[in-house]
Amino acid sequence: MTLAEELQHFNHQQDETGILTIYLNTDFGEGSQHSGEWKIRLKNGLKKLKEYVETSGTKEEQKAYKKLADKANQHIYDQQMNLQKSFIFMASADGEFLVEKILQVPVQTEFHWETYPVLDQLEQMQKDYPAVGVLMVQKSDVVLIDAALGEIRDEKHFSWEVESEDWKQYKGNASADRISSGSTQVDEVQQRFEENRHRWYKNLAPVIDKEAKKRNLGGVYLVGNKESVKDVEEQLNTTILNIIPKNLISKPTHEVLNTVYGEEVR
Repeated sequence: MTLAEELQHFNHQQDETGILTIYLNTDFGEGSQHSGEWKIRLKNGLKKLKEYVETSGTKEEQKAYKKLADKANQHIYDQQMNLQKSFIFMASADGEFLVEKILQVPVQTEFHWETYPVLDQLEQMQKDYPAVGVLMVQKSDVVLIDAALGEIRDEKHFSWEVESEDWKQYKGNASADRISSGSTQVDEVQQRFEENRHRWYKNLAPVIDKEAKKRNLGGVYLVGNKESVKDVEEQLNTTILNIIPKNLISKPTHEVLNTVYGEEVR
């Protein structure tokens, strides 16, 4: 489901007792976050909202808020080792609506208790961080990352198979693990690929174009050494958003996205 589809679904959510919405800045790139600033923000935000509900809410609302606040607190702490730049939590008192998102783009910390989910920041992020692809090229290995809001939605790994003379898709990091083995067979694959890379990238380009169209990507970032990226760029019909001449294929995906977004804001 795309973010646009999610937002359409979220807009129809309503609970007369209450819906808790939390936007929490957890960006460890900020100096203050190294001392756990997000934990203080979370504690203070939930406390202030509790005071508001106790002052203006019914007994039912107060009970529902406490339950959801406890749930939010537990869920965020359960994910603290996976946090990136922000965490979004939305949940309804009736238990029918629950959203949790770990994002690699920043948010302004906010806490809301309304009869509907507060979507202002998500709607703005949809405009600022549309669905895009990151295409990492490292000789006979290519990785397509599908991301929106800085959130990784999917990954596709392609590796050239000499035996079949075709691109093969792998799950997870299988292709990267295979290439890093350092075997003689791998060396032979790479040597042969260098001799034919222009033609073989041409075979892969329609597959990438099809994936980009199917996923409604606004374009792709090309990442890799200049020679390989140039060959791929010449073959793609998909919009090229930027070219980043770095070898990032062995890096964790969240680091790749941080680098890509970092290059964009320079």
